[in-house]
Amino acid sequence: MKVIALCLLLSVQLSAVDVVEEKAAPLFENEISSLQQLISVNEKRLVAQKELKAKMELFKKQKEQFLLGNQSKGHTFSMVSTAREILVSVKEEHLSYLFATDYLEELLFFSSVAAKSVPIKP
Repeated sequence: MKVIALCLLLSVQLSAVDVVEEKAAPLFENEISSLQQLISVNEKRLVAQKELKAKMELFKKQKEQFLLGNQSKGHTFSMVSTAREILVSVKEEHLSYLFATDYLEELLFFSSVAAKSVPIKP
């Protein structure tokens, strides 16, 4: 009788372990999936931030060249277009808190020039 009771008890315990493992597996997979999504989002944001940095460096060079006398229409259009791209990226990525107000106002000024110089399509 003790052997049968012990076997029943062992069987119930093993069944309970199987149920716990079955429930734990999807939970564990959900956690991994959630973490993978977070990593993916962070990687995309990092790429966007690196692109923003490259645009900012380009704008700085374009502005320096402009101040040194390269004021051709082509160069000016490139510079104001770059400023507009930076401003759009800053707004999309919600990064305006990182930049000085003067810098953002400068971008806004050049962006407004870019908006006026782009032909309106019917």
